[in-house]
Amino acid sequence: MHLNRAIAPAIAELTTELSIFPEIKVLPNGARLHISKNQVQPIVRVEFVFKAGKWYQPKAGIASLTAKMLKEGTLQYSAKQIADLAEYYGASLDVSHGFDRASVTLYCLSKFLPTLLPLVFDVIINPSFPEKEFELVKQRVIQTLSVDKQKNSYLATEAFTTALYGKNHPYANYISEEDIVIINIDEVKQFHKISYNLASSEIFITGDTSEEAIQTIEDYISAFTQEKNKAQQYIVASPSSETIIEEKTSNVMQASLRIGKESISPLHSNYPALYLLNHTLGGYFGSRLMRNIREDKGYTYGIYSSLSHKEKGSAFIVGTDIKGDKIAETLDEISKEIQALRIEQISEEELATVKKHLEGKFLSDHSTIFDKMDRYRSNILLDLPAEFYTQLLERIHTLSPIELQEAASRYLQEETLFQVVIGGSKA
Repeated sequence: MHLNRAIAPAIAELTTELSIFPEIKVLPNGARLHISKNQVQPIVRVEFVFKAGKWYQPKAGIASLTAKMLKEGTLQYSAKQIADLAEYYGASLDVSHGFDRASVTLYCLSKFLPTLLPLVFDVIINPSFPEKEFELVKQRVIQTLSVDKQKNSYLATEAFTTALYGKNHPYANYISEEDIVIINIDEVKQFHKISYNLASSEIFITGDTSEEAIQTIEDYISAFTQEKNKAQQYIVASPSSETIIEEKTSNVMQASLRIGKESISPLHSNYPALYLLNHTLGGYFGSRLMRNIREDKGYTYGIYSSLSHKEKGSAFIVGTDIKGDKIAETLDEISKEIQALRIEQISEEELATVKKHLEGKFLSDHSTIFDKMDRYRSNILLDLPAEFYTQLLERIHTLSPIELQEAASRYLQEETLFQVVIGGSKA
């Protein structure tokens, strides 16, 4: 049988299961362990997730500074010793923070997990918060902030999120150098004491791990008797009354645009249609915005639209950095693409292409056991079902052009969108 290279191969249907269902252990003090074992490679990841993001901080900057200080020394180890130990065992020990949560994550060879766990728990429980290092960390944060505030892209995101939520809302990106300067070490210590609480943490264990190692983790956490963190009061957004925000900067060669609004929850019945609609508009390289504004017009290197989800809110955002003299033209083309989705049904051919691209993206995003745990963790923190992505893709398969048009008419009404333009010239 000869291969006819003039005929493209048939497109295979997606059959891979996207969801994982880890074992969940609830400890007496309230902590939860999510355990997904896999012995394909002798590596393991242990991630401790805390209610220690911006949502829970008493004032601006404290969540960030607390997370940055955890590896600056403990009662047992100096910052250098922490780094040297991780390097000696070929491990990675990271501390990160976001809008809702903060996490301490260890990657290592499975055989070294028992050796490294005492170090990890020391970093979580016993940071020493040395004052000299604290002042240096503050200086570095202020320097980074000073550089960022010279960038149109940073200022555009800051202005957009401030307009969407209000300047003092934890989901706004706004923070000033003065906010950092006035934070003292006692405030950081208090935030750590309250928020890095193992008794109310979520622990995600992925990879080649033994029952003995899991028992060790349980023993450490069970011995932690601190009271649970009190529930944070819901913070109401106070959006700007101005929906069009423009600001010139010293960078006239470039402008940054952000357009969007608050959006629906992933649990909403219309979310699959909006998800597919967003992908069609600006969710991948072949999207309508990319083909028009990058490929046809050459106004930008890249333009995207996205659905951003946090634990207490979601947003739809279009963002791009463009030539400084092409602001009006770009805004006009974005408007045309949004209007087109509202007034015209997508063709069956384009719909099939977008669906197939999404299938590939879902496969890529779930290609390893760590990827799958990342999606599972996101589902847990957003209070979504474990099989959310499998169900989402199944629903996307059935969506029709009319359902996408209806979603566009309902959720992409331009008069409801905030529009932020930072930088550029008047051309």
